[in-house]
Amino acid sequence: GDGCGHTLLTPHSGTLSSKNYPGTYPNHTTCRWRLRAPPGTSLLLAFGDVDLEPSEHCARSSLLLADPQAGTAYGPYCRNAGPAAPLLVTNSSTVTVLFNSTSHRSGRGLLLSYATSQHPGRGGASPRDVETAPRPGCVLAHGGEHGQGVYCPAGCKDIDGDIWGNPSQGYRDTSVLCKAAVHAGVIADELGGQVTLSREKGITLYESAFANGLHSKRWARRGCGPGLHPTPGPCLLPLPACGDALEVAAFNASSWWHEVDALGQDRAWAAERATLGTTGHSWAAEPGSEAAWLELDLGARRNVTGIITKGSSEQYDYYVTSYRVSSSRDGKNWRPYRGSGGQEDKVFEGNSDSHGEVSNAFIPPIVARYVR
Repeated sequence: GDGCGHTLLTPHSGTLSSKNYPGTYPNHTTCRWRLRAPPGTSLLLAFGDVDLEPSEHCARSSLLLADPQAGTAYGPYCRNAGPAAPLLVTNSSTVTVLFNSTSHRSGRGLLLSYATSQHPGRGGASPRDVETAPRPGCVLAHGGEHGQGVYCPAGCKDIDGDIWGNPSQGYRDTSVLCKAAVHAGVIADELGGQVTLSREKGITLYESAFANGLHSKRWARRGCGPGLHPTPGPCLLPLPACGDALEVAAFNASSWWHEVDALGQDRAWAAERATLGTTGHSWAAEPGSEAAWLELDLGARRNVTGIITKGSSEQYDYYVTSYRVSSSRDGKNWRPYRGSGGQEDKVFEGNSDSHGEVSNAFIPPIVARYVR
């Protein structure tokens, strides 16, 4: 219906919101979502935000949930008649979520996430877990102690809220936690998944970064005078595998640019100049070439968990804005990377300038000797 906002539904978890959330939801709209979990499991729904204009019996705007298997209904809910607890544990694998509005003036609308009884978070879920979770709209459960698990549903990447930090530093604990997990490459937004987090002492400066299609913000502590608070500790989200850089045994490319500079000297933008951190010019394909590619020979079969790209440096303002990845174990038979259950080749978002680094995670990882 025309009242549906950001929606990502998978069999095991998902996130949904009303149109325009967190802006004012529209008048005279309806949206119906049907949530279906695998047989033998039950659905857990977390109410991240239910801000519908109050009215008698929620007549102007309402959220209603129906469990057809048990013949049970929950709601209607609005601002003056909200859910009794932030987590609803059903006994059904099928739930219908119905949102509708008439004429109204205010309200952010609604934000919900769900998971199945197979993925409630370590130790199970309870209302207290959701209440203590940072920004609960995309966190279903966590224990709150050092090293505890959080289950993040699919679809958290595009919810409202900011993140401060990056995978190497950790994240300031006011960040939207599951959004930070996507940024860190711990989970794929299309699937969600389990995240282990630890709470560490805060730092005074969190650098911004662009990773996995998300920008984090730069945050600096400005002191502890009146009205200012000490820096909270960050939630450190460990990467799912070793973060060491892999050695490249050899580079190859579809072509490279032989530039003749103003002095008539030849400058080769050869494939071997593609190593991250190379000073001066990098690799570039022959101008005008179609379907250009760069190939990395890792020397042996490796487990590749991600890739970092950078432009040619500030002196040479060249960079790649998007790219696809394919891999091979023998250098002859190539397999395109499609990500988490995708049916089409995944297009990775690259750089927007010539000097910043952009990282993208491979979830699941690539196991190959050659990456192109």
